[in-house]
Amino acid sequence: MRNFFFILALLFPIITFSQQSNIEKIEPTEFLITYSLLWQQDSTDANFIRQEDMLLFVGKSTSKFTGLNTFRYDTIMRQVSSREEIQSLLSDMKNPLPHSAFRYQFFKQYHKEKILCIEHTLDGTFRYEEKLNLFNWQLTSDTTTIAGYKAQKATTDFGGRSWVAWFSADLPFNDGPYKFNGLPGLIVKVHDTRNHYVFELISVEKPAKELMIDYKIKDFIDTSKGKFFEAKERVRTNIINIAKKAGASHESQQRAAQNMAKRNNPIELKW
Repeated sequence: MRNFFFILALLFPIITFSQQSNIEKIEPTEFLITYSLLWQQDSTDANFIRQEDMLLFVGKSTSKFTGLNTFRYDTIMRQVSSREEIQSLLSDMKNPLPHSAFRYQFFKQYHKEKILCIEHTLDGTFRYEEKLNLFNWQLTSDTTTIAGYKAQKATTDFGGRSWVAWFSADLPFNDGPYKFNGLPGLIVKVHDTRNHYVFELISVEKPAKELMIDYKIKDFIDTSKGKFFEAKERVRTNIINIAKKAGASHESQQRAAQNMAKRNNPIELKW
């Protein structure tokens, strides 16, 4: 049983009771934007491409980017009020909880010119800030049509990768997936030049009912971006000892190490 819950700990964020009083509400979502993300998790295996849908919540002064399944998971867990309910949800193999490979939440705070970053490792939930103006975009005259919108090409370097973005002035948001922003229109597609990460627009819609941009207040580990990535790397290199301390069997320890070794291609290679 301990092995089972250790594996769940690898798959899901740290589980705590999510009373509504612990939710920091920022502002209503004016537009809900859905992207498809294709990514190559293992840099040595170009044949294994994963896919996940991602969400961008756009408000008047703030946007939030996260995984669709992360949003679904959080929505479910906010209704949980007891450990018995948590155990029942985790043990229901017929209706598994939504799982996302990306546990992050990025809040672009346009009024503060900052990005609030909330990311998770097995050590806890970290919070750090970055400047909003991360990108030195070079606009080109190339155009195309993506998801029905006329789009223009721009390029930049970020996180140790070279990126190509397509933005549409028909969608007047200088926002985009992940941390990308700063173009004169919504980014409808962005990919690195090796196509290891490809975000592409699926839809833009107004929420049918009120949908708040918010986040759950936790015991965050407040840090810098550099220290967070150092902590993330420590988990990668120490996963067997972490599994061992959690009570996992030798077999589970080896499986955790093998799985971690395949996650060797993060979106940001440098920080």
